[in-house]
Amino acid sequence: MAKRSAKSVTQSRPDDKSPEAVRIVEPETPLLGSLVSKNRMVRLKGSEKTFALEQMISCAARVLNLSASEQVDLSAAVQAREAALSTQLGPGWAAPHAMMDVDNQLIMIVGRSKAGIEYGRPEMGRVHLVFLFISSPKTHDVYLRVLGQLANTFKDDTEPDRLERAIRADTPAKLKEALGENVRKRRLIVSRSLPPVTRALIRNLLRFADDVDAEAIILFTDVFRNPQVLASFISKKIVLATRAADVPDVLADKARGVVRLARGDFSEESAVQLSLLAAGAKGMLGAGSRVVALCGAKGSDTFDTVRIETPRLMISRIFSRAAKESVQPEVFERALQLMLEMSEEGREGKPIGTVMVLGDEEIVRDMTQQLTINPFRGYDESERNILDPALEETVKEFSVLDGAFVIGRNGVLHSAGTYLSPPAEIRVDLMSGLGTRHRVAAAMTKATRALAIVLSQSTGRVTVFRGGKSVMTVTPSRSRVEVPTSGDE
Repeated sequence: MAKRSAKSVTQSRPDDKSPEAVRIVEPETPLLGSLVSKNRMVRLKGSEKTFALEQMISCAARVLNLSASEQVDLSAAVQAREAALSTQLGPGWAAPHAMMDVDNQLIMIVGRSKAGIEYGRPEMGRVHLVFLFISSPKTHDVYLRVLGQLANTFKDDTEPDRLERAIRADTPAKLKEALGENVRKRRLIVSRSLPPVTRALIRNLLRFADDVDAEAIILFTDVFRNPQVLASFISKKIVLATRAADVPDVLADKARGVVRLARGDFSEESAVQLSLLAAGAKGMLGAGSRVVALCGAKGSDTFDTVRIETPRLMISRIFSRAAKESVQPEVFERALQLMLEMSEEGREGKPIGTVMVLGDEEIVRDMTQQLTINPFRGYDESERNILDPALEETVKEFSVLDGAFVIGRNGVLHSAGTYLSPPAEIRVDLMSGLGTRHRVAAAMTKATRALAIVLSQSTGRVTVFRGGKSVMTVTPSRSRVEVPTSGDE
C-alpha cells in the first residue's frame, strides 16, 4: 500500500492563549487498520481449509455474541461461498466473506497459519494469512474498499516482505504496521490555556485507546465551551456525546456517530452510562471488548471523568435479537432515562423508589393486579406512550404510588400502581442488601420475557433485570441521606 502523506491542520498558533488553539499533525486514518483488534486475531491450527475457516467463524461468533443457530448459519454462508468460488486472492493470502445482519458493522477476523493451508489453488501456493469479512448490506461498499486496500497492500513492490511480516505479526500493533497503517505517529500541540489534565488526555488519548485495545472512544463535546477545538482530532474511532446541546456539523461528519441525551443536568456517571447504552443500541460500538469514555462538567474545558468500560455483555443481554422482539430499544432508553432523572431529582425534594416492567405485556398482566385505580385506563394508546415527552411529568407524578408501571413493547403505558405477583415457585439469586422490590421485579423477568428497571428509594441506584439477573446498574453521583425503614427495597 502506498504510504499516504501526513496532513497538517492548524487552527491557530500553538502558543495562542485562546482555548480554541489546537494544532494536530497526524496521518489520515486508513480504514483497514481500524478493523484490527486483539480479540479478532486467531492462530490457526491444522492445514485443512474447512477446519481453518471454522476456527475463524468461532472467533466471529464470540465477537458478535451469536447464538448456536446463528453460528451455524454463518458457517453455512462462508462455506457455501467458498465452494462456489475460491477466495484465495493472491500468493499466501485469502479473504472469505459472508453477509448477515450485524447491525451495520463490518467485521474482520484475521487468521494466521505458520505451516500454511491447502486452499485449492496450488498455482498460488499455501495460504498463511486469512481475512474473514462479515458485512451487512449497508456496509458492502465499505467491505469492497477494505478488500481493495488489502489487494494494494500485498501488490506493493516497494515492500515485498510485507506479507511475511503480517504472517509473523502476533499483536494488533505489529499487524497494523505490517499492513502499512502506522505511517507516522500522531503529534498534537494543544493550547496551554486548556487545563493541564485536558491537554495531557488529548495528547495521549488515541495512543492509550490503542494500547488497551479499545475499539471506540466516547467523548462528551459539551465539556468544551467551543467544541470545535476538537475538529482535527475527531476520527471514526470516536463517538461524540452531548447533554442537551448541539454537536457542530464539522465534528459530527468526522465521527463514528453522535449520541444526544435529552437533558443537560445528568450526573457524569449517569451521562456516561446512558451514552454507552445508546451508542451500543444504535450499533456504534459494535462488539469490541473495551470502550474509553471521557466526560466532565459542561463548559468546563476539563475532562475529570475517564472510564474504561466493557459494555459488550451488557448491551448484548439488553439488546440481543430476542430482547429487541420483547422491548424496543428506544422504549428501554427512554424508561431508563426517566428512572435516572427520578433518581437524581426525587419528587418534591424527597427520594422515591419505583419499578418499570417493560415488554411481554400480555403475560405480565396475568401476573399483576391493581393496588389503586389505574390512572391510564380509558385513554387512547396514542395518548399514553412513554416516548411522548408531554407525559414525562405524569409518569414522575405517578411514580410515588405503591406498585409498578407496566409498559408495552412499543412504549404504551398500560398501568401504574400495579402489584406484581410472579409465580411462587420462581426463585432468584440476588446480591445481599436488595429487598422485596428488587426480588419481585427480578422474578417477573425470570417468569416472562419482560425487562424490569428498579429505582431504589434508599440509595438512588437504578438496576436493570432480565432473565432474573441484574444486567446493568447505575449508581448516582450524590449519596442519599433519607433512608426508608419499611424494608421494601
